[in-house]
Amino acid sequence: MILANLGGSMYYPFFAIFLKQLGFPVDTIGLYFTIAAIFPLVFQILGGWISDRIGRVRSIALGSLAGAVSWIGIVLAPSMAAPLAWFLVSDAFGSITRSLVGPSFDAFTAEQSTAENRARVFAVVQSLFMVVGIAGPPLGGFIAERLSFRTLLLVSACLYWCATAIRVAVARKVGAAHGAPAEKRAGLKASILHLGGLALAGGVFTWILLVDGALDISGKLSGDLLPLYLKEVGLLTESRIGLLQGVSGIFTAAAMVPMGAIADRWGERYPVALGCLLVGAAIALFAFGRGFWTFAAAFAVFGFSGGCFGPAMQSLVSKVVPERLRGMAYGFLSTSLGIFSFFAPAVGGLLWKRWFPSLPFLISGAIVVCAVIPVWVKYRAPSPVSEPAVH
Repeated sequence: MILANLGGSMYYPFFAIFLKQLGFPVDTIGLYFTIAAIFPLVFQILGGWISDRIGRVRSIALGSLAGAVSWIGIVLAPSMAAPLAWFLVSDAFGSITRSLVGPSFDAFTAEQSTAENRARVFAVVQSLFMVVGIAGPPLGGFIAERLSFRTLLLVSACLYWCATAIRVAVARKVGAAHGAPAEKRAGLKASILHLGGLALAGGVFTWILLVDGALDISGKLSGDLLPLYLKEVGLLTESRIGLLQGVSGIFTAAAMVPMGAIADRWGERYPVALGCLLVGAAIALFAFGRGFWTFAAAFAVFGFSGGCFGPAMQSLVSKVVPERLRGMAYGFLSTSLGIFSFFAPAVGGLLWKRWFPSLPFLISGAIVVCAVIPVWVKYRAPSPVSEPAVH
């Protein structure tokens, strides 16, 4: 997982800058990210269901093969006559990867824990995984600035192809041991109806969908444009932008274990509510601050907020959804969020172009701060259901 995602974390933080260098205006870049958001809506639920049906490890390997094809298109795109079309096709294959790998990895992690320590288990796993966010962006910024974006694409792709070979080998060796038992293999229609019922029941899962939808709108409204903002408004180089991303990763990793412990001890709403407030503070620094050190402080606060959200949210989802449907639940959650935020990147680009560059960030911060109220009132896990831990 670390090796596969290292390449993406090297390349993706600079993708908007790369598109601008290829000659595309900011509103077109925002529209591109909106169109690319269609693909996760198509694949996420199906990917989660496949994970529940064939097993976590084999789903991860299958998704990696699609990812390997995706990286071929990314490497070739800048040399083609219609690079945006090539990037979009690559995004389609990449969405297949994310739909199979993400839900499978989250469900697999949940199944290695009990309800009493689940947030801490997610915290430890995600803290280890944050080496991707710490090392990837600074390394990617260095390669992009000192060599070229095309070199960065090739290096990132090679890392992913190596990870795919490892994943396929692991799946062939141990995939059968982690296949889903026969009693878990519910049909797609039955699974969708069950999760749809949970989503509409007005319980905790309903509020997870609504609040996370608001948070996703916030992130998509400004997140894809952040590197371009730092480049054009903050006047930072690619290597400095990458360094800031690494700072964010360090603080995310540092926050995860204590926030996971707080979630297990007192409830998931405490770290999630804190994370919402910290996002608002970080965005205020982005919008009104100037200079590398101000931006570094903003990234540190924003990174710490990520550590508040991750383990607590994953833990809470696993507690309100039956184990046999966890893979699909994580995919269902991602798809629902994509529906909420579908137009957000294009809107962010228009707000930047027609008014001023910091407006999408200010609106994002206001949305997240307002989410504190429903989080505090509704994010309460039900009494844990006894279930065996898998070792």
